[in-house]
Amino acid sequence: MSEEIKIRIKNYEEIEDDLRKLGAVFEREIQVEDTYFDQPEDSVLKISKIHESKECFIVHLSANNGKFSIVSKEKIDERDYEQRIMQFDEKCGIKCILKKRIRFFKFPDSRINNININIIEDVGEFLIVEGEGITADFITGNLKMKTPEYVTVSFDKLKARL
Repeated sequence: MSEEIKIRIKNYEEIEDDLRKLGAVFEREIQVEDTYFDQPEDSVLKISKIHESKECFIVHLSANNGKFSIVSKEKIDERDYEQRIMQFDEKCGIKCILKKRIRFFKFPDSRINNININIIEDVGEFLIVEGEGITADFITGNLKMKTPEYVTVSFDKLKARL
């Protein structure tokens, strides 16, 4: 199962330079709006809307030992976006809405499925590494991060409630 590790960063341009030195190639940037819904402590439920492509997804994550496993990711029609948000709001309640830019990189290591930088309004900047068997040793060894500040909670928990 694919897992993701989140690391708070201070200057995303410096991290991008470091990634490029390690062979990473910038692919694209997107604008995303995530609507998070109230869930139990170890669960994350959100609807993501990608502004450039108008794609929308219902994403369910599960927290496990400081990492997040992707339980499900379902694409929904953009025409159903508002209705699905209202349905989940009635059922669970909206916790918060986060707006962010995501910068994607291709990284030359088969263990990494996805590596990106999230720049989230009013929350901060984060490096996200998603893949199989990604450990703290991988982050400090392969990515050469000396003192990574791991984030073991969902982004919605880093933002004040609505």
